Amino acid sequence: MKITCKQQDLAKGLTVVGHAVSTRTTLPILSHILLATEGDQLRLSATNLDIGITCHVPAQVKEDGITTVPAKLFTDLITNLPPASIELSLAVDTQSLKVSSQRSQATIRGMDPADFPAIPSAEGGEPPVILDTATLREMINQTTFAAATDDARPVFTGVLARSQSNTLTFASADSFRLALRREPLPGAATSGDVLIPARALNELARILPAEGSVRMLVTPNRNQVLFEAEGIKLVSSLIVGQFPNFEAILPKSYATRAAINTADFRQAAKRVALFARDSSNIVRLRIDAGENGGITPGTVTLAANADDLGDAMEPLVAAVDGAGLEVIFNVRYLTDVLAVIDTEEVALELNSPDKPGVIKPNGASGGDYLYIIMPMHNAR
Repeated sequence: MKITCKQQDLAKGLTVVGHAVSTRTTLPILSHILLATEGDQLRLSATNLDIGITCHVPAQVKEDGITTVPAKLFTDLITNLPPASIELSLAVDTQSLKVSSQRSQATIRGMDPADFPAIPSAEGGEPPVILDTATLREMINQTTFAAATDDARPVFTGVLARSQSNTLTFASADSFRLALRREPLPGAATSGDVLIPARALNELARILPAEGSVRMLVTPNRNQVLFEAEGIKLVSSLIVGQFPNFEAILPKSYATRAAINTADFRQAAKRVALFARDSSNIVRLRIDAGENGGITPGTVTLAANADDLGDAMEPLVAAVDGAGLEVIFNVRYLTDVLAVIDTEEVALELNSPDKPGVIKPNGASGGDYLYIIMPMHNAR
């Protein structure tokens, strides 16, 4: 191998694949990054056996070759080199990679690339689901935060991806809340469900390019999912298990509905959260209807109390439909969802203090987003 590439391009590529490197493993090869020439590009690959990431870096290829290098050492070296051309040359017999840039030179000993696990493709699998990258990133951001972070019930650590009737649905839950995003597909797609680890989707959102399209494919044996976009590829193992029937818990109606300015609601929730964090994140939310048949605006009031520290109250102007009521929520579940809704207004729909509430964009067009939140017990 003998190639030349830009330091900036190589450093960026290493950042893309770096999160897939295994830092704690009994297999030393998993702490390495695979470098391989491919046409007029350098292909970088890393895997921890749960996810694998591949990206391509523009390069002038003088001699083809393939090797692996210790990920941390190689990444630290490249990021500390000046923004100039870098030459990589490999001594195949010793798997030693010489790195040269201006007056700097270093030699890194790698491992046999034959020992590096193959990152699979989805050739021969189902037809791909194709989305633009901005839409997929938004779907990920609006659902992964609601997935469980502990492995006690593995199905709750994933996001259900359901392709059905020309619609792609992402759903996640942790038994206290459910995030649901639907997106129409431009063409026909094979119907089916897969359960993707939320951690893998968060990695995908991190590395997706700002523009372009992404292909989502399931491998023929349906145990892995593959995402391909311009210059990058991510493969993830799928979670085995049955995701709960979330359709059964979606409220079909509401008794009280409040439309609130999203930015005001978001900031108010952040402020009362400061007082709720020492009291089990409890926030009391009271909805009061407007007077004179709704001619005057209603209010949504957030209140939290911290023993020995103080309390906070945040009244918000709202368009209220229905009778007033009070409900208790975990304030973190409010701040989480308000951070991923960017419409001007958000709708809060309730039936009673002990029934699930619904939060969704108010009057949104395009993607269909819904968030179900369970109330906390009404103890004083």
